[in-house]
Order: sequence, then structure tokens, then C-alpha cells
Amino acid sequence: MAITGADLLQQRAAFMRTWQREPTAEELRGALEQHIRQEVLYREALARGYDRDDLVVRRAMQQKMEFLAASQALQEPPTEEEIEAFFALRKERYRLPAVLSFGQVYLSTDQRGPAAEQAAIDLLAQLRAEDPEPEILRTWGDAIMLDTFHADQTERDVSTAFGEVFAEAVVRLPVGEWQGPVSSGYGLHLVKVTEREDSRIPEWREVANRLIGDIEFEARAAARDQLYQEIAQNYEVYLDRDVREFLESAG
Repeated sequence: MAITGADLLQQRAAFMRTWQREPTAEELRGALEQHIRQEVLYREALARGYDRDDLVVRRAMQQKMEFLAASQALQEPPTEEEIEAFFALRKERYRLPAVLSFGQVYLSTDQRGPAAEQAAIDLLAQLRAEDPEPEILRTWGDAIMLDTFHADQTERDVSTAFGEVFAEAVVRLPVGEWQGPVSSGYGLHLVKVTEREDSRIPEWREVANRLIGDIEFEARAAARDQLYQEIAQNYEVYLDRDVREFLESAG
């Protein structure tokens, strides 16, 4: 096993990348000794065949091969033309969900008991008559930790905050008028949907960052598959009878 000047330069460069400074002579000596120790033990492990039956080592080697292939997949960022063409073939993947904005006034069924329903009906009439601004909705109804106005919410957002039953009801309410009462796990709510935007396919520039990430992901996956196909041609895989019978039965 030869340790050369190139190894010394490599250890110096590795130290500088990590610590952003030149190593002292003692530090460089320690790094070189660690490199020699690692190389000796690595070669002995290979000689003893420790790599052959170690699943962790096998996976690490596989991942390194695939990583090296993937790193060569995209040498330059995709052009606008490439991004637009990629998007054109996959528009539905990038469809934006419907969103809505709404205000809500809460009435506690725990505090009000059976009277909560009638109180909600009475308060609904007042809200329709006065139509208060969102900023003062907290002065109406009962106290709750949830916000009284929610902007640009998907059905999933609403479900996370108020529960699935409430969300399913709210997304069907008309825009522009106080409605209710709508039930949730908290109690009763009077709700005014102020704006709704239907689900739509965006312009590609709206989701450009996501598109670039997906292009790079697919390019890396294709590079890994290509590497495997090229290497696999050099191997003849023999399947014994048990394996063949299993594969045939599995379809």
C-alpha cells in the first residue's frame, strides 16, 4: 500500500474544506495517520470478505453508484422551453386546489346548552343586518382560540382547523352572505364566505420552482435506470427452478 504526495494534498484539501483554513503540521499529520488507518482497515475488511454479506455495505455501494450517475444527470438548469414542455405534458399534476376566504362567529354549545341553536338564529339575523367588518368579528359570539377570519384556505386547511364536517359544509356555502349555523367539534358557527376561487391549472411560471425540482428528480431517476441497464447487460442472471416457479406463479 503506497501513500503518496497526492494523498497528502487530498488530506490538506479536505481539512481546508471543513475548517476554512490551512492545517497545522500536527493537524495534517493526524489527518494523514487517520487516512492510513482507514485504508488499512478497509483493505483488510475487503480481504476478509466483510463486504459480501453485509447488507449495509451493499446498500452503501449501490447508493454510491446511483448517486454518481444521478450527479451527471443535469449539468445545467433546465431552460424555459424545457420547463414549459415538461409542464404541458403533466398539467393535471400541478392543478391548484380550490380556495376560499371566510369569517366565522362562534357560539359555544357547552356554555349555552340547548339555547345555543336559537341564539345562533338570532345572531345570524343581526350579522346579516349589520354585516360587521372582519376586524371586529371577535367581539361577536363566544370566545374561541381560532381566528375569526381565514383567508385563502383549501378544504384541507379548513378541515384541519375545524374538522371534516365543518369543512364539507363551508365549501358549499354561497359567497357574500352570512349563513349557518354550521356545526363543528367546537360548537356552532355562523359563517360568511367572502371569496372563493375554483380549482385551476396554473400558468407554468406560477409553479416554476416545483417544476424545476420535478425535472431534476426525474432526470436523476432516469440516469440511475440507464446506469443499471447498461451495467446489467454485462451480467447473465441465472434463476434456479424455485425462483422461476415463483416468478411464473406471481405473474
